[in-house]
Order: sequence, then C-alpha cells, then structure tokens
Amino acid sequence: MGLPLIMTENLNKEFNGTQALEGFSIEVNPGIFGLVGPNGAGKTTLLRILLGLLKADSGTAEVFGLDVSEKSIEIRRRIGILHENPSFPKHMTALGFLIHIKRLFKNPQAPKDLLVAVGLDQEGNRKIGALSAGMHQRLGIAQALLGNPELVFLDEPTSNLDVTGRSEILQLVMELNHERGTSFFISSHILSELERACHDVAFIKDGRVIEKGKMLDIVRKRTAHSYRIVTSDPRALLNAVRNMRGVHDCVLSGTNTITVEIQQGNREKVESDVKAVAKGLNIEIYAVNQASTLEDAYREVMQ
Repeated sequence: MGLPLIMTENLNKEFNGTQALEGFSIEVNPGIFGLVGPNGAGKTTLLRILLGLLKADSGTAEVFGLDVSEKSIEIRRRIGILHENPSFPKHMTALGFLIHIKRLFKNPQAPKDLLVAVGLDQEGNRKIGALSAGMHQRLGIAQALLGNPELVFLDEPTSNLDVTGRSEILQLVMELNHERGTSFFISSHILSELERACHDVAFIKDGRVIEKGKMLDIVRKRTAHSYRIVTSDPRALLNAVRNMRGVHDCVLSGTNTITVEIQQGNREKVESDVKAVAKGLNIEIYAVNQASTLEDAYREVMQ
C-alpha cells in the first residue's frame, strides 16, 4: 500500500479550557473513509486542522505526506470540499456557476462533464434557486470535483436530505470512487449511510479516537456476542431479561426491538431462557438475529 492520504499523530487542540482533540491519531488510505461521532466530539475541529484553517496545539497532521501547517496551500490545490450547509448564488444557473468557479483552478474539469457525472446534465440551465435540496448537494459535489482533486472532504453531505436523496448522494459517491478513483473523507452521524459506503471508519468521542479500522472488521469484532430480538412488548421483555444470568447488557434499540449482549458461550442458554420468560409473560418473540450493523458496533463502543 502506498502513502496514506491523511496521517495524524497525537493531535491536541484546546479551546478556553475545553479539550477539542486529545491525542488524536488516525491513518486514512485511498478509498472512502468515514468519521463518526456525536455533536461536539471534535469532527469539525479535525477538518479545520486538516484544511489548514486552524493550528493544533501539539502533534502532527499530514495530507498527501505534506505538513498541514506548512503546506496548506499546496494541499488545498489537491483536494475538494463540500461543507455541511453550502451556499450558492440563487440567481445563477448551475452550469453558469461552475463555469464561473472553474477560473479559480489551473486545470479544471469541464463543467458540462461534471454535471453529467453528478446527474445534473438536464438541470444545467436552471437557476440554482429552483433546484431541490438533493440537486444542491449534487452541485456541491460537482464544485468539489472541479479542480480534479485526489481527495474530497464531505461534511454531513446528506443531513438535509430525505431518504431518497440520501441514497442517491451515497450512490454517487461510491460511483465516483469506483469509476474515477476519487477518495472521500466523510464526516457524518448517520451510521447506516457510512456502513453502506465506507471502507474504513473511525469513532470519535470527546476529541479522542475510540475505535478505528476496516468497517467490516469493526462490526464483526464489536457485535460478535450481540443479538437483536424482535418482540411484541420490548419494554416488558427488556425489564425481564436485563439481569438474567449470562446477559452482559440489554438495551431498547427500536420500536419492537431490544439488543442483548451476552457473555461468550452463552448464546443457546440465554436464547432458551429469554423465550421461556417471554412465554411466561405472554410476550411474542418474532425473531432473534445477530446484531451486526455499524450502529450496533457504535453503540457497543460508545456505551
């Protein structure tokens, strides 16, 4: 494997006595990387440091092997970015906007080709103010791609979209990575989306990396002993099994679902006991499946 796209070691940043980043170390390789954490975890602070907009108190950060504090201009020539709430001139057309912006780049991609790539080729002559929220995000990605970037930063790229719009944007990101080789760094709190798109992920909490690695490896490791039970009365079943022998933890995880973490080697015994308790309480159990999603892994890591 070649040089990592991003490398940070022991990054620290404090604001007025509050530690925004603490000993933050990650390595991001080509592909689609996801950074996930609650609000205030330090995601925005990290992005600002990587973009050269903020200086860390200590530690090192490199993008393309270049120090972000010394080579930020060179780094920015090689990246694209879509901020969480992009603002575009509503009076301009989508094509006109990209033609205007391309003058900032030495070797820009053709605006019309980019509109085709992001699925806006039929909307190029429409005023930006008349575009839907999903189209705005597509236009933002087109803008981020104008300078032929090797890496694109996406900050909450689907936060203002409906389910269909979110799916379309994720599909676009995956296609751009597969067909053009463009790498993406996605900061998001929507775990189901990161699970669908990302090769690698990192969980961040209180400015620290709690877990990092291949997405599938993290899910396997963190959910090996967790099971999801679909039931007619999840709250009653939760109260009945949370102190059961062999049960390590038990949480309400959906309208009709509880997630049970069991001690190793106790799956069959616990499942039998849970079904017996449910029967005694006249509670229906519809399914028992291994909890194996990124959300399950995140819940296990963050608890």
